[in-house]
This record gives sequence, C-alpha cells and structure tokens, in this order.
Amino acid sequence: IRDKPQRISSSVLFADILSTFRLFLKLGRPRLSGAVSGPPPSGCPLQVVLVFGLSVAMAALSMGGAVHLNPAVSIAMALTLRLRLWRAALYMIGQLLGGVASAALLLGLMGDVAPAVNQVSVPPTANQRAVTVETLITLQLVLVVMVTTELSLPEVATPLLVGLTVSLGHLVGVTGCGMNPARSFGPAAVTLDFRNHWVFWAGPIVGACVAALLNDLLLRPRWRCPGDWWAELKQLHVLTDKQQQGALTQLP
Repeated sequence: IRDKPQRISSSVLFADILSTFRLFLKLGRPRLSGAVSGPPPSGCPLQVVLVFGLSVAMAALSMGGAVHLNPAVSIAMALTLRLRLWRAALYMIGQLLGGVASAALLLGLMGDVAPAVNQVSVPPTANQRAVTVETLITLQLVLVVMVTTELSLPEVATPLLVGLTVSLGHLVGVTGCGMNPARSFGPAAVTLDFRNHWVFWAGPIVGACVAALLNDLLLRPRWRCPGDWWAELKQLHVLTDKQQQGALTQLP
C-alpha cells in the first residue's frame, strides 16, 4: 500500500554515494594541500572558491544531474513533496556514506584530515551568528536548485548555475562554510571532532526549509492553504480509501 525501498534501483543510491565521494575527495584536497606542502599563497581565496563550485558542477554533470549531493537539497525536495520521504532518506544515507568514505580515503593518503574539518571561525559565544550565515548561504543554494530544476534550461546550465551558487556561498561564508551537512560530517566522523558540529546541520536544514517554503508559497505558489499541502502529502504517500479497500479485498 505504501512505497517500499526495495522498488528503488540500486543505481540511485550508488550514484549519490559515488558522486558525493568524488565531490568531497576533490573538495578536501585544497585544504589538505596546505597541511602537506605548506599554506597556500596569500591573496588566493578565489582558488578554493572556484574549486568548490566547479567540483559541484562537474559531479552533477558526470551523473546527469540526477543526484542531490547535499542532505539540505533532499530535505527541501521531501518537504515540497517532490521526493518521497523514504527516497530522501536513502539519498541522505548515500551522501553521508560518500562523505565518510572520501574523508577516510584522504586520511589514508594524507595522514591527516583535520584541516578539512569545518569549524566555526567566530567566538563560541557567536554560534547563533554562524547558524544565521549557514542558513542564508544554504537558502540561496537550495532556492537556485529548485528554480533551475523547474525552468526549461539547457542540460549543462543547471549544474553550472548551482556550482556558481556554491562558489558564492564559499566566497561570503565566514563560518568555514559548511552549506552541506554531509561535507561537514565526513571529516568530523573520521577525526571524531564534533566541536560546534551542530551549526553545520542546524543552519543548512533551516535554510533548506525556508527556501522550500519561499519557493512554493510565495515565488511559485502551489498551495493556497496548509490543507492543500496535507492533501497532496496523503496522495503521495498513501492510497485513497477506495484503493485501500480494493487492495484489501484481493487478500486471501
């Protein structure tokens, strides 16, 4: 009567694991290069910004744009009923596994992934400010993802626009710029360093929810009242009473 995870192709979960693994492997190298060969030249923050944005774009392009790479995106898609809850959970599991696997590989290659651990770069008393920054940069990311997936754009345009949005977030972020809980979780889990880790979950989740509501309630209204959302939710996740009765009558 409900969707069952067994129906999903194994390629969907594998694609998100592989894409997230490749993405975070690329993203970890700029930070770890300083630990191996010394700090990067001063005045070159644009190098890291471009690496983050282009890595996201290339990861999405290589998988045909069918991956989320970010739990915040999966949460927004589930909240707006574009994705079933169990499928969103599988996406998020794949993203977290990819993040941990890439961090573990970097640990084996480099011997240290501490430089790749996201930390709040402001005093501990200003954690609220860090959450606000994470919320805002994730909000603009998720909003761009949702808008570009609905517009009729060339196939290559959406990943590039999302990549530019990621670059923008890293350019203005002052919190270590998590923007992606899976990216923050991988190095933290490998090093067991979870100091202020909640910031890089709370901010992106709140930002994703605000972006989803902003897009579907104000920018491109889909529902006139909460009852419309609830009715579509029931239609998405459960069968109607008549369908349930028909299914039950076929049971022995």
